[in-house]
Amino acid sequence: MPDRERWKSRILTAGREAKRFAVAAAHQADALIQVARQKAETAARRRKVRRTLQQASRVLKTAGKAALAAGALAAIGAVAREIDVRSRKKRRALA
Repeated sequence: MPDRERWKSRILTAGREAKRFAVAAAHQADALIQVARQKAETAARRRKVRRTLQQASRVLKTAGKAALAAGALAAIGAVAREIDVRSRKKRRALA
């Protein structure tokens, strides 16, 4: 009988220890899942930010090209206006 009691206590001790290790492993797995989830969210956020920056870059390039075109047209208009003013002055001087 004492032998049976000793085995029971050993079995109970082994069961408690196995439970303790299982709980520790579950905590470790939860921590790993949380880290993996954060990394996935960070990667998704990075992709979204990169996509937004690319889109903004395209918009800014287009706006820059439009500004250059507007500047060139304004310069051409200014030159044409100046030529027109000079020709008027010459006409007045001749008349």
